[in-house]
This record gives sequence, C-alpha cells and structure tokens, in this order.
Amino acid sequence: MDSDNLAKFRKIVDGLPPEKRKELYARMKGMSREEAMTIVNRMVEISEQHKIEIMARPKVLAGGGSVSDEPCAPRTDYVVSSPQRTKIDRNDSDDNKIEIVKNPVTRTARPQASRPDQRPIKRVEPAVARAGREQIARQIEKKELESIEAELRKEKNKEFAKRAGKFALVCFGRLMATVFATLVIALVGFYAFLVIIMKGPSPHLRDQFVPSVMESSAGGVLAQMILSDEEIQAILDSNKTHEFTEVTDTALVNAMAAEQNRQNVEDNAAAANLDPDGDGIEVHDISGPMYHGKMLVVYDPSRVMVGTIDNYNHNGAGLTLRELIDKYDGVAGINGGQYEDENGMGIGGWPEGIVISEGELRMGYPNGTYDVYGFTEDNVLVVGRMTAQQALDSGVRDAVSFGPALIVNGVAANYDGSGGGLNPRTAIGQREDGAVLLLVIEGRKTSSMGATMADLIDIMLEFGAVNAANLDGGMSSAMWLYDDELVSSSSIRVSRQMPTAFVVLPQNRDSVSAEQSAEE
Repeated sequence: MDSDNLAKFRKIVDGLPPEKRKELYARMKGMSREEAMTIVNRMVEISEQHKIEIMARPKVLAGGGSVSDEPCAPRTDYVVSSPQRTKIDRNDSDDNKIEIVKNPVTRTARPQASRPDQRPIKRVEPAVARAGREQIARQIEKKELESIEAELRKEKNKEFAKRAGKFALVCFGRLMATVFATLVIALVGFYAFLVIIMKGPSPHLRDQFVPSVMESSAGGVLAQMILSDEEIQAILDSNKTHEFTEVTDTALVNAMAAEQNRQNVEDNAAAANLDPDGDGIEVHDISGPMYHGKMLVVYDPSRVMVGTIDNYNHNGAGLTLRELIDKYDGVAGINGGQYEDENGMGIGGWPEGIVISEGELRMGYPNGTYDVYGFTEDNVLVVGRMTAQQALDSGVRDAVSFGPALIVNGVAANYDGSGGGLNPRTAIGQREDGAVLLLVIEGRKTSSMGATMADLIDIMLEFGAVNAANLDGGMSSAMWLYDDELVSSSSIRVSRQMPTAFVVLPQNRDSVSAEQSAEE
C-alpha cells in the first residue's frame, strides 16, 4: 500500500512546477518517515478524491446542437420531396414546383432503439472543449497543491507549538525547581544559624539576640522557633533592667535657675562652641561598639512639651514625627510614648498608658496607675509610677508612658546581664541645671545594630542626667531638628505614624507671642 501511494505521490509531484516541487521536498526533508508518509498518503487521498469528483461531473462539450429536456423524447425529421400528383389536381404549371412535406416516419432520440444494428457515430472532442477541460484540471490541481501546502503548514505549526510548549514547560519546571531548592537551602541555613546562636557555645550571643528579637513587634517568632516559652522567659529575666519603686524628687533639679544658667553659658566661650547658633540647643554625636545616634541638649526645659493628635482611634492613624512638630510650630522633636500597633504597620492612632498634654489628661483613668515620664509646671522631669490623679495633683503638665526608668534621683537602675537586647532606642533625661537630654539611637541597620538599656544608662550618666527614662523605641525611634532628620526611623516602609511626641518649641516664644498680640 505504501509503495503504491509513493508511486502515485511521485506522479503527482512530477506534474508540479519545478519551484513548487523543490519547496515541497524542502519542507519534507526534515520530517521523520512517519510524518512524511502521512503527508504522502494525504496528498494521494486528496488527489483521488478530486479525480472521483471530476469523473462524476457531466461532460460539457463545445460545438453545436441543442439538448432536449427529455432525452428519450421523439424528434421529427424533415425531407425535401416532390409533391404527390393526382389526375384531378395535376397542373402542368406546377410541374416545376417543389413541395416540402412532413415525413410521417417518427423516431426517438436514441437511434439504437429504432436501429439496433447501426453502429454509434464516433464524435471527436473539439479543441476548445479539450483546452477548457485541461484548464479546469490545472485549477483543480493548483487547489489541491494549495490545500496540501496548507495542511503541511498546519501540521508544522502544530508541531512547533507542541515543541515550544514542551520547552517552556521544561524551562518553567527547572526554574521553579531551582527557586524551591534555593529557598529550602536558605531556610535550612537560616534555621541552622538560629540554632547555632541560641543553642551554640556562646551564651553572650544568645543573651543579646533573644532580648533583641523579643522586644520587636514581630521578631519574637524567631526565638520561639528554637526555644520554649520557659527558656525565653529565663533569658529575658537574666537580661533585664530592674524597675524603681522611687519617684523623682523635684528638689534635686534646680529648674528655676535654668534662665540664669543659660545667661552664664552665653558668656562662656566653651559653651558658645557647643551652641554656635545661639538657639539654646546642643547637638552631639553618640557612638558605641554597636551603635551610633544623636543627643540634643535643650537648655530651657519649658520649651519641651508633649505633642499629640486631636482624636484617638483604634483603627485610625496618627501623625509622623515631622507632622507633630509642625502642628505645634516646633523646631525639634523625638518620638514619644507607647501606642497600639498590633500588626506592626506603624500607623498607631491609639496611645497606651497615660497622656497628659498642656495640663490636660488626654488618655488614662484618674485612679489608674501608670509609668509617668514628663514635666511639671516647674519644668522638672518626673520619672516614676503613680496614678493619673497623683500626676495631675503634683503639677505634671506633659507626660507619656513607656519604660523602664533608667535613672531616678541620680541613682542608675540595676540590671542583669546586658540589660536588654540591641535595638533602636529613644530616651529622655534631665540634668541638675534643668537642661533636657533627648537621645535617639539608630538600630537594625548594618551601620548601627542598636543599643541596650545599659548603654542608655551609661550615655545619660555621661551627660549628667539625674533623672532619665526609656521611651518607645524600635521602628518609631526618630529625631528631627529644624528641617533635618538627624536620626531616621528603621522602618522599611514609610515614616511611622504615632499619637504622641516630645516637641521642642521655639526659643523666646513668649516674647514673640507678646509682640504678635500687641500688633493685633
């Protein structure tokens, strides 16, 4: 069967124009035997079908003659004959006349029926009819070839699409396998790294790492992957700062002499180097083995207040530190107290603990007990635990909550181990002369890992603090002075939005306000 089709195929191809024949062979050259035989069989099949169709069509011949609607209908012949004469109607004058009469003999259109012994007349096909038939055959052959070429292209496109699909699937599978293998290796490596840190031979490294991640809003899961809750709590207890039971003795701070001290430093050349622009604020670079940051020394404590948003909302957002400073027309500021941030998104609009701003209790219950860190009407920094009503009765004008207290009445807090983990930190303190210390340490960066509570205590003692407390840290830690962000938040998204901040008001604002009132 295949050999017969091959012979027919060759005959079909031999009848094609040379350029078509070359193109067909070129297309079939790269095919397998099965694919080539499929094309051969298909071409033969199409050719045979068209031949059958041609044979089944009625022949249309060029030439003369009309065709009767009924092939078997009888037809009438006409002959020329002399008219029949009789004695009665004979007329010599009519001898030369010729009369055409109808032959009474009738025969059918099929001469074979009336004359069976008569041989059929062989008719020769006219040249015009033969040329028309050949032209029709060429047109049919051309259509057959186009159909075959279309089939070849279709099959080739299907094969190409199939191969391309397989190739794409293989490449995608390899890529996903590579990504999955890389991810597995990274996870296994990271897990091994955590095991080495928390179960390895270095207790100091473990005691630094565990408190650091547990102090963050989402990092605690890293410690919980390796250690049990009991082990984590034991590590935290061995590296913590002990809480004070004392409250600030306001008599230790000579805030009333702040104005005189400020006048004295203006006449001192050394102090002039610390405050060259005379704005009453010193800026110091702070650095340690694992951190760096900034310290602002504000000579006049009355310039420091708690700025807060207008309305608190569990589902709402606060303001950025810069927005809180601008709200009060301040010149500098640091982040303030604790606030609700369950998902760690940094858009807290609900403070936790106590909030007193400009002498008004904005958050907290009068009989509720809180960690209070803020300033009295006498501009003394109060650090201690008390009820909201006690804070108001003692004259606290601005305060927030967080903790722990670092220094109370000149005594530094006791701590175990490292005193906490390495993290971004914010703290506030006050010297004996009333100057306010605003400290922010960068953290969670390659250039600055962060500071411990012990580091904050050492820095505050170095700058002469008699009272100091830790404020909200982590990704909220930030510091602005005028139009410069001296310490940026460690948030990888945008600036944190918070409900409170310690804002530094402009210098000599009372005289400025008086002048504005006089002008009005």
